[in-house]
Amino acid sequence: MADEYPIVTKEEFIKGVGNTPLIKIESLSKETGREIYVKAEFKNSGKSIKDRAAIYLLNDALSKGELTPGGTLVEATAGNTGIALALLARTYDPPFKVRLFVPETLVPEKIAILESLGATVILGPIVPQDHPEFVNNLAKRYAAENDNTIHVNQMDSLVNRKAHYENTGPEIWEQTNGKINAFIAASGTGGTYSGVSTYLKEVSNGKVSTYVADREGSGLHSYIQSKGENWDAEGTSFVEGVGKLAHTGNTRGILDYTSGSYRILDEEVLVTLYRLLDEENLSVGASSALNLTAAKKLALTLPEGSIVVTTAADTSERYASKAFNKEWLIENGHWDKIPQHLHKYATFTSSS
Repeated sequence: MADEYPIVTKEEFIKGVGNTPLIKIESLSKETGREIYVKAEFKNSGKSIKDRAAIYLLNDALSKGELTPGGTLVEATAGNTGIALALLARTYDPPFKVRLFVPETLVPEKIAILESLGATVILGPIVPQDHPEFVNNLAKRYAAENDNTIHVNQMDSLVNRKAHYENTGPEIWEQTNGKINAFIAASGTGGTYSGVSTYLKEVSNGKVSTYVADREGSGLHSYIQSKGENWDAEGTSFVEGVGKLAHTGNTRGILDYTSGSYRILDEEVLVTLYRLLDEENLSVGASSALNLTAAKKLALTLPEGSIVVTTAADTSERYASKAFNKEWLIENGHWDKIPQHLHKYATFTSSS
């Protein structure tokens, strides 16, 4: 799979990150009478939104002298940050080593990409964030116990937020000519949501409303709805990389710049995923479909003609073994929820 990521110089990689297109979703816009746009982050060098933060986080570590050539980058990731780090690591001479701790439920497609890029991948159990075996704690511990090794720490480092405050947010503002009314996005590490939201709130003098799109099994929605009183995280979800069981450094203070939230069910995500492919010829990942499902719901609460923007972190190819696998869909009770005329897109087989 490494052949889908040609070897480039560091300068070429960085040049290919940012200034991604803002795509109008015609079907959802027509359906709601509002303008719904998605920031096409899969157009970045490493094909995901995480490229932005990875550049900032690695530069920050190097500027502090925490890493010397040939050292090791350690991170906990749901895949995309790991891919970005692995791609960046090989642009140095000598290249950095990359060691990634990932959830044991991570889709095989992402693990295959990470390993093909030379990263060492360690599966961690699904446990609470304060558990010693939580992937971020495993990464932190490994870095502390080994020389010339840094924990990139996308969850708690505010450099993550800074990348989106300084780049993604301003791009959205400029691309909408300052006419954006609302921004909505899921929160994983919280870097994208917090960075973009704080920028848009600031530049618009509070006129832009900002909302969290949350998945099943995450507590952010109940936390926001209860104004910080509750953290109810019930159920599970196939949507990777977003949703939280506890705060990260990047989500602390989230109530200060958040107007509300929406919890989206897995079956809603899947229907949107299939609809986008069918009606827009747009291939996006599960978290992106979650974002657009929530954007549609949010749009319907706003005045006609309002502009709503969200993000598409990556593409659907990284989730095919679940989202486009008929057997998986049947086993998990989703097959009958997808409109019959869209069943033709469930083409994944074990030989895919």
